Amino acid sequence: MVKFYESLSPDLSEWCMSQPLFYIASSPTYGSHINISPKGLPSSTFSILSPNKAAYIDATGSGAETIAHLYENGRCTVMFCSFEQSPRILRLFCKGRVTEFWEVGFGEAARSMGVEVPVGARAVIQLEIWKVQTSCGYGVPLLSPSSPTKPLQDRETLGHWAGKTVSDNKMVEYRAKNNAYSLDNLPGLKAGRKTRGEWLWVADARTFAIRLWNQMDGLVVGFVLAFVVIDLLHLAGIRINGVLADWR
Repeated sequence: MVKFYESLSPDLSEWCMSQPLFYIASSPTYGSHINISPKGLPSSTFSILSPNKAAYIDATGSGAETIAHLYENGRCTVMFCSFEQSPRILRLFCKGRVTEFWEVGFGEAARSMGVEVPVGARAVIQLEIWKVQTSCGYGVPLLSPSSPTKPLQDRETLGHWAGKTVSDNKMVEYRAKNNAYSLDNLPGLKAGRKTRGEWLWVADARTFAIRLWNQMDGLVVGFVLAFVVIDLLHLAGIRINGVLADWR
């Protein structure tokens, strides 16, 4: 079951730092690419500085998607997941800030993390955590070192849960409650919205209106530029007419 928290508790912090890797996702405000990058060994590259602050050392890689996206809008999500017997997924919804290796604050930011900066590190990514989410993690495979021929195994918990939910006639209700809308209140699963008795076009129209409203700054700039161009053309027209009159 999904749970939300305003900050990281000590036990969740300890759990995060014991995982073998984490992921960071980001995207541009406009554009086609949504990026997600795996990062290894949180214990040596990631630090939880307080219940609402964290940071990680960013090594030089083949791309700079996360850095570029954070410079543009600061949005990112960090995800940890368990491959051990007890399943769990944890997401940190953050605002991120980049401090590059050549900037004055890089050394101080790295020292505050208490980790050794690896050779070739290009930045410290500082994270302001504004929401924490945990969920079951049933879909994450189980890592079984005792089975070298098949180290990743299906937990079978997700299929068992789905089968039981269907047999109890609760799947429709579950989808209506949990799948109808996103965290940002965007329309989701149409089947869930129909179960809730909603008219699909109403939510779609509302989402379209919100998208237009969020682009209002661009519309305002467009109108201003249009008026400026009209005025310039008008002045240029007067000047041209005056020159033609003098010539005649």
